[in-house]
Amino acid sequence: MTTLLAVGDMHLGRPPTALPEDLRERQARLGPEAAWRRVVSEAVERQVDGVLLAGDVVERSRDFFVAYGQLKSGIEQLTAAGIPVLAVAGNHDTHVLPRLADEIDQLHLLGRDGEWEEARLDDLTVLGWSFPQPQVRHNPLDTLDSARRDRTVIGLLHCDRDQADSAHAPVSGEALARAPVDAWLLGHIHKPDRLDEDRPIGYLGSVTALRASETGTRGPWLVQVNSGAIVADQLPLAPLRYECLEIDCSGLEQPERLGERVLAECRALVGRLNALDYQPEALGLRLVLTGSTALGSALSEVAEELASDSRSWEESGIACFIQKAELATAPAIDLQRLARQNDPCGLLARRLIALKAPECDEYRRLIELGRRQLDPVVRSREFRDLDRGLDDQDVADWLHKAGLTALNRLLDQRGATK
Repeated sequence: MTTLLAVGDMHLGRPPTALPEDLRERQARLGPEAAWRRVVSEAVERQVDGVLLAGDVVERSRDFFVAYGQLKSGIEQLTAAGIPVLAVAGNHDTHVLPRLADEIDQLHLLGRDGEWEEARLDDLTVLGWSFPQPQVRHNPLDTLDSARRDRTVIGLLHCDRDQADSAHAPVSGEALARAPVDAWLLGHIHKPDRLDEDRPIGYLGSVTALRASETGTRGPWLVQVNSGAIVADQLPLAPLRYECLEIDCSGLEQPERLGERVLAECRALVGRLNALDYQPEALGLRLVLTGSTALGSALSEVAEELASDSRSWEESGIACFIQKAELATAPAIDLQRLARQNDPCGLLARRLIALKAPECDEYRRLIELGRRQLDPVVRSREFRDLDRGLDDQDVADWLHKAGLTALNRLLDQRGATK
């Protein structure tokens, strides 16, 4: 068996964002440099046969010296353990990664100048291509030799999948599937794919959370190749993790008791994380308040206070903090009764009911209107690292949350004028 540790977008030199004030002094223990140290330790402990870096290893050219020190130290440890390091350059480190490879002898950069290159690693071949300049508008697979190899081939590529107008090496999923490659390990998009197919093809994701929107598991992938069979498992090694945490506010009698409910849900989440082989050092919570409640704006105010408190607390050895709180509760009223009213509240209630009935014409009309508004936002440059596809259920969920928020405010205003 050949084992590899594959690392997605690392962005050395980029500090983690959205940390509370009391954790900012621990940035060095929570950022990509700390994630790289964890990767190196894991690779040495497992005695893997190689470490693969899928581009955007470095945030930008001015981070040369930070990246040099961190990369060199880690690669020296890997080399001492007999573990080679293969990398491709992405759109962020087009110029700086080749310079670093020139300074660090043990760092093997594949595919310089946009030319496909192979490297032998035990019984398999690693095939890689690097960005020759920060913007590449052609499909790099167009120049890939279509001949089959006589060994298992792992493709290492930084690219933008299924975005034909992208300036960052646009490739199609169909072209990746047609290529004579047994697995594609991709960089560029920070949300990891599942990679649980017999032939893994997908994004590795960021190795640690670089912004608060990068929720869920982050870390390198352990890729095992045995007699042509390929299995990829993600190792949650990220020192900083963000999670969306739903808080059911049904039955909450006083808004001031929200903090206790948040603590209970946080303890349960930390318990699940502590049951894993790896734990983050810090955990950022993005709260979504759900359920039916009559507390309305009072609950929203308490949630905002909790989110604005720029301090963390310790829970079973993990520094926890609230990064954001979103109100998605339903008013504690009968929507069917309210829908019979001929006023703005009644109109909103009727639309909220329709959003739960996919078979009705009004549902389809609302989804189409919502998609027209949401698609340009999701496809904008600011959100390119997220999963940009919106299905009907995604649109319905967003509209439902917005409608509930608006209805809560309308009902609060109506109550205030009585």
